[in-house]
Amino acid sequence: MPAPAAPAAAALPPGAIVACQMEVVPGKPEANLARILRGIDEASEAGAELVLFPEMALPGYLVGDEWENDAFLRDLAAMNAEIVARTRGRAAAMWGSVRAVLDPHPPVLGRVPALAARGEDGRTRKYNAAFVAAGGALVGNGVFDGFTPKSLLPKYREFDDARHFHALPLLAAELGLPAADLLAPFELPLGGARRRVGVILCEDMWDDDYAFKPVEVLRAKGAEVIVNLSASPFGIGKQAKRDRILARQSRGCEFHYVNCTGAQDNGKNVFVFDGASPIWVDGRKVAQGPSFREAAVTLASGVDPGLSEIAQIEGAVVEGLRAALSRMGARKVVIGISGGIDSALVAVLCVGALGAEHVIGVNMPSRHNSPTTRRLAAELAERLGIRFLVAPIEEAVDVSRRQIAALTGADVAGLVDENIQARDRGSRLLAGIAAQLGAIERCGVVFTNNGNKTEVAQGYCTLYGDVGGAIAPLADLYKTQVYALARHVNATRGDPIPEGILTVKPSAELSPEQNPERGGGDPFQFDYHDRLLYQLVELRRDPEAILADFAAGRLEKALGLPAGQSVVGTFFPDAAAFVADLELVWRRFKGSFFKRVQAPPIVAVSKRAFGYDLREAQIGARFTRAYERLKREILAPPPPGAPR
Repeated sequence: MPAPAAPAAAALPPGAIVACQMEVVPGKPEANLARILRGIDEASEAGAELVLFPEMALPGYLVGDEWENDAFLRDLAAMNAEIVARTRGRAAAMWGSVRAVLDPHPPVLGRVPALAARGEDGRTRKYNAAFVAAGGALVGNGVFDGFTPKSLLPKYREFDDARHFHALPLLAAELGLPAADLLAPFELPLGGARRRVGVILCEDMWDDDYAFKPVEVLRAKGAEVIVNLSASPFGIGKQAKRDRILARQSRGCEFHYVNCTGAQDNGKNVFVFDGASPIWVDGRKVAQGPSFREAAVTLASGVDPGLSEIAQIEGAVVEGLRAALSRMGARKVVIGISGGIDSALVAVLCVGALGAEHVIGVNMPSRHNSPTTRRLAAELAERLGIRFLVAPIEEAVDVSRRQIAALTGADVAGLVDENIQARDRGSRLLAGIAAQLGAIERCGVVFTNNGNKTEVAQGYCTLYGDVGGAIAPLADLYKTQVYALARHVNATRGDPIPEGILTVKPSAELSPEQNPERGGGDPFQFDYHDRLLYQLVELRRDPEAILADFAAGRLEKALGLPAGQSVVGTFFPDAAAFVADLELVWRRFKGSFFKRVQAPPIVAVSKRAFGYDLREAQIGARFTRAYERLKREILAPPPPGAPR
């Protein structure tokens, strides 16, 4: 990403604070160190007196168990010292990094003893810390020398801080002190006066469900300015929640929040960091940086108008693809283009991330693919300007059919036949074409997974067929969201997706019954099933809660169905059909984890993405006893004479 332009010196009054909203590259501290040092220089030249960098700006936030590599930790300690030295004759700096207790006979951390060099599990003790330096030296706050540990360590969703780091309240408990005794503001010269600046890290401001309240402690100790160094991933609706939190936490003070940009991953999920760093003063937002790109944010920046929610989703997926493919060493991608909406949108997003010259579309028709979808696939490739290959699969699939039939003594049919086609496309053709192009062109080439969240949640995919690829751009978007994003890119990118792709009935086209020209298609009512799956996945609701809503007449409201639509009537003929479908959806959801655990990484944008964000076990479906009672009551025949 290009470096942000430094603010004009004339725009920065005495005491100015600059938030350096930077792209953090996980596990590449050399790159991050260079960016931090440059940020200190640029802010200083512009007249700033304090420059802020995000949480874990030096090492990256999501680096897995690299935190347990002591050589990595020693490298970080040396780099922290370089940052301290850079502040000599320049602006003061606050940045996120790790403070590890590596000395077998550790010194005090200020006036606080470091205690054991090892944690309870025998690993090196570490703190997720905010460092503070000015004039070429660490700045103390009367408690710690030059840093303060993170207080609240999240251990939900993608976060696993408590696995690696020691929390400030835990240290306080070991010392027999109240946690508030270890949290204090730092005094820094700003605008010709010494101001008390409290610094916290990310989760420390999201304290609603914690007993310890770091912001309240800092305000009580006279903090005039509070700084939050964050590594906060993008999520649909998250900015509105941040604003609600910051409106409350900034009462009576000046609150500077700095977030990172770029993408980081924990293996199964790619999380995108959206920047959008705001400044709040006494409950009012006065400035905010842009989304998904680097920037220098000051009180003079103004509030960036931001992006619409659907544009944010597009930006997050494109940025996630760009960063993830870059770190895989992939310069090109191969996409199976069927003429359907999912593969069309993946192609558009990959062009946005890599450029049309680095995207190859492959259409792989069988005898079941309609002329309509074959034509639409070719038209899509032409509109996007990507290389387009056609690779019929019927001959190869017939070989597999005959061989399996001869070995088993029975003709291949039904799902077995459908899965053979899917595996031929994914495991043979897409994988082979990507490998061959990589060998010919001497660069990294991978193929994508085009599945959406509806299909992933229901296991509507073939292991080693369409459950394959290097990355899944759409697997955190339900089918209705895929359509919404496709319409958005058409409206803003000059109609790259042919209208026919938006109107043709979605279908896997693996059998005569699935021919979209004759009304065949996927076995979902997306307007209903996507809403139901959102309840089960994002909101973690059990079928018991869904059935209770139905029995009480409030299910339509819970699902957010438009006025005039009812579950029974619009989607199902009667209650028995609704209940049967609910149980089928739940069984598919709970029974298909074995496919999800073998699926490629997902670009996460929702409240709860499959993978590390949603941790599953292969335990199968179970219906509670309360569910079974409700079911009997709902399906019981009415007493004689009662209205039906």
